[in-house]
Amino acid sequence: MKTQGFTLIELLIVMVLIGLMTGMAMLSMGNADRSKPLQLEAQRLSKLLLLAEQEAMIRGEGMAIELFQEGYRFLSWRQGQWQPETLDSLFKPRNLDAGIQLSFQLERESVYLNPRAGMTQQPRPQIVLAPDGGIEDLQIGIQAKNSETRYLVANSDQEGWRVANLESRP
Repeated sequence: MKTQGFTLIELLIVMVLIGLMTGMAMLSMGNADRSKPLQLEAQRLSKLLLLAEQEAMIRGEGMAIELFQEGYRFLSWRQGQWQPETLDSLFKPRNLDAGIQLSFQLERESVYLNPRAGMTQQPRPQIVLAPDGGIEDLQIGIQAKNSETRYLVANSDQEGWRVANLESRP
């Protein structure tokens, strides 16, 4: 008597093999995608800085950004001092995801960043976006605490705002 089909053991072995292969594929995709949140945050910050630069030109008033290790906020000049931007929701304060932090260099010199907002009485912007469009050479680093991948948001007179990917710490 000849039976057709597979035995239960054969089916179980095939199911285990499919499960192992799927699991390994998911793990390898998860590792490759680890830098994606960093890249997205760097691109967001770059675009927001470009928009803020244009907004300063349109308003005819300077705008600024105050950076923290764990986030950033945009500021506008009102009543003789820098105040958090409230006119446009695009420029709302932003906290970075857990484990992601910022660093800042101005003219190739590292600048200390407070861990979070509220550490000082008055806002102290690191970057001022003037209505005439002039700005100094600067770099904002975005990096996960346990990662070698780092993104730089940089500005120069020749290239404007750009995002660069660095695979290892400098």
